[in-house]
Amino acid sequence: MIVKNYPNSFVQTDLDARLKALGVQNLVLAGFMTHMCVNSTAHGAFNLGYAPTIVASATASRPLKAANGKLLSAQQVHDAAIAATRDLYAATVDTVADLPA
Repeated sequence: MIVKNYPNSFVQTDLDARLKALGVQNLVLAGFMTHMCVNSTAHGAFNLGYAPTIVASATASRPLKAANGKLLSAQQVHDAAIAATRDLYAATVDTVADLPA
């Protein structure tokens, strides 16, 4: 178990050292909230040389207000977060069954 205090699971934890000691290169990410902890950890993993994959159906977000005050639904936030992260930082799959063997 690794206790984290920041959205990026690599910040001020020994996660990177533990994964490197095991020779891990590919990461599968799931959790709550897609737009915060999942994306932040995916970006951190990418920046450290890992190949992260997010399982979209195993993540979720909450509604947020946009800069113009419009309320974005949890699904809109989730979809935007997945789209932004898959642009460079992580591969995405819809379900666990879609993960490569």
